[in-house]
Amino acid sequence: MKKLVFVVIGIIAVIGLLSAFDGDCRGTKDGEHHPMRDKMLKDGDHHSKMQGMHHDGYLMMCEELDLTNEQKEQMEDLRIKNKKEMITVKASLELLEIDKRSAMKDKDFKQAKAVTKKIFEKKQDVAISRIEEHKQRWNILTPEQKEKAEEMRGEHRSPKRKILKRK
Repeated sequence: MKKLVFVVIGIIAVIGLLSAFDGDCRGTKDGEHHPMRDKMLKDGDHHSKMQGMHHDGYLMMCEELDLTNEQKEQMEDLRIKNKKEMITVKASLELLEIDKRSAMKDKDFKQAKAVTKKIFEKKQDVAISRIEEHKQRWNILTPEQKEKAEEMRGEHRSPKRKILKRK
């Protein structure tokens, strides 16, 4: 059971770390707006807000790294490929969740365990896939851009959060 908890925590941590490279570099320029995203943000769609903020940060990173058009195309191709894969994986995970609920409803605990195992195998595959995608994106960068990315990453993490003590 502890092993399963560590795997889940590891997957969540990896997904969080690797999400820094999600987005495209061909997006809007300063002063331009994406009407549909702006509408979703205005309507209060939290998921869209998070994607919008994340996307804006990614665009700023692309601008700071001064990616070539070829690099932008390669990054975009990777993003699209990964997005398509994630759609199919998400759909298959949802189907497995339905199978698991059905097995639990029927009190078929052996089947529920087997389906749960498949769910976590898929989630592990997703985490490994994200690592591979991050590696591919990293390999697109020049040594100078990698150095700049590391500097930016350090600057992003440098502000220490103050821990308030309770009295």
